[in-house]
Amino acid sequence: MERRGLPTAAMITDEFRPTALKMLENQGADWYPFVEVEHPINIRNDEELRAMAEASVEEVVRLLTGN
Repeated sequence: MERRGLPTAAMITDEFRPTALKMLENQGADWYPFVEVEHPINIRNDEELRAMAEASVEEVVRLLTGN
């Protein structure tokens, strides 16, 4: 989508940061923005996931808008 001019960003858990960085490097996209949240997320209930998402909103908006 970035190549089509649509700003994008990924959300990953901190456990997968090294893997994400290596994948981006291998694809020549080490500039690609992402937001990290605390790992793991599969054990979180809806309220906890919502809180994590709300805590990340400003960073996601910053990555998408460049502000």
